[in-house]
Amino acid sequence: MQLWLNRRFTDRLAFQVAYTWGHSISDVALTSFTNTTSDPFNFKSDRGDADLDRRHTFVSNLVYALPSFRSWGKPAQFILGDWQLNGIASYFGATPIELVTNVNRLGTASSVGQRPNYTGAPLYLTGDPTKHLNPLAFAVPAPGQIGTLGKGAVRGKAITNVDFSMAKNWRFKERYGFQFRAEFFNLFNHPNFVGFDTALDSGGFGTLNTAQSSREIQLGIKFTF
Repeated sequence: MQLWLNRRFTDRLAFQVAYTWGHSISDVALTSFTNTTSDPFNFKSDRGDADLDRRHTFVSNLVYALPSFRSWGKPAQFILGDWQLNGIASYFGATPIELVTNVNRLGTASSVGQRPNYTGAPLYLTGDPTKHLNPLAFAVPAPGQIGTLGKGAVRGKAITNVDFSMAKNWRFKERYGFQFRAEFFNLFNHPNFVGFDTALDSGGFGTLNTAQSSREIQLGIKFTF
């Protein structure tokens, strides 16, 4: 399902809002475009949410041009007038995490994709923002058994981001232009974690260990003729 709202540039303002709801299901162990399976005798055991399953996606952008402030006088017009403000806000829902035991408890020729048991404890931890998965929620299956944890049942963190920029243009003698730009990527310096320790036998299991870029600021000056 897709929803889209668009306002064309009118009265110094333009914006777009887009939302997508989706659901992707597959019957491979987890990683798409592979032929691995948890149980080669029962492909249905791997039916569930695919690694590409992102339920919610939201993206919006806005452009606003400040007035010229000509009535305030030349100094105000030169300093405050004709600024352009731009913003992009985005939200990407969490996708499933590939969580396997790396132990061939089922006894098949291939141990790829064998998931652990789900013990019934809460999947996720609260409090420490770097601790995501609860180690007590998972256990290695008994010999000859396949894990009870459903495929795609464990998800990572959602990604949220806001980018912002502002630009000021000056014109001289119609032929020459001068622009100053300030750009802020990840304006609020929000941590977006995309990497996890998924080794069940690791002391750091469930820890968030990789994040996208922190806030970046760029300043630029451009002269046109």
